[in-house]
Amino acid sequence: MKNPNALKWSDLRTGIFFVVGIGFAAWLGLAIGKNTNLFSGVRTVKILSRDVQGLAENNFVSVSGKKIGTVSKMNFVTSHDSLFVVAELKLKEEYAVLVTKDAKATIKSLGILGDKYVDITTGNGAIVKDGDFITLETESGMANLTGSANKTFEKINDLLDHLNNGKGMAGKLLTDEKMGRELAETVSSLKTTSAELSTLSKKASHGEGLLPKLLNDKSMATHTAETIERLNQTASKTESLITKLNNEKGTLGQLSSNPALYNNLTRTLSSLDSLIVDLKSHPKRYVKFSLF
Repeated sequence: MKNPNALKWSDLRTGIFFVVGIGFAAWLGLAIGKNTNLFSGVRTVKILSRDVQGLAENNFVSVSGKKIGTVSKMNFVTSHDSLFVVAELKLKEEYAVLVTKDAKATIKSLGILGDKYVDITTGNGAIVKDGDFITLETESGMANLTGSANKTFEKINDLLDHLNNGKGMAGKLLTDEKMGRELAETVSSLKTTSAELSTLSKKASHGEGLLPKLLNDKSMATHTAETIERLNQTASKTESLITKLNNEKGTLGQLSSNPALYNNLTRTLSSLDSLIVDLKSHPKRYVKFSLF
């Protein structure tokens, strides 16, 4: 008689398959979670960095933008009293042959705020072996962009502080009511002056009077120009005459600059005048007539 509590082979087989199935499912979930290929080999290379810039496990690894593996593990290590992070990169075997010992790895970002990933630039050396380290370079472009943005924000903050504290012309305009009123009055005055100039320009172009005629009548403008030219010539001659008067070498210059000559000439003219008067009064003293 069979023992009802005895373990049947069919039950045992079912239990074994169940345990194996659970184990396979767990391994499958772990493999899928790490983005690994179940049916191809992998090769592990490593990178060493002081700052992984937010890189995380399971982020992908690429060559020229094409995914060839994932970041499988990240651990801290100490070297020469300095702390580093070692990141292990699992590469698909079919693409691992593209990575050489002189290849350069760079941590990049998917967009400005996107996830980080490792991009590898291949070299010309020998193909990496499992466990080899490759050089990690810093992506200077994004660092420079971040640095420039920080400097820009600092300058903006300084500018806002100056404005709020009333420093500089712009700050005074914002905080000093008196200066604001004066500026408004100046602008209003400029508008008024501009309007007056516009009115004057219209009158000069289309109105009556000398100025519009000078602007619009060519013949009058020509006559005016000729008159001005004659005035210039007269002024030039007058200036020449004045120069001659001031020149002591000429007669007129002597008269204006030599008092003795002027006095002598005055006395001579006075004597001549007296002689002419006396001649008119007593002509017989000077003219005699005789008859045969």
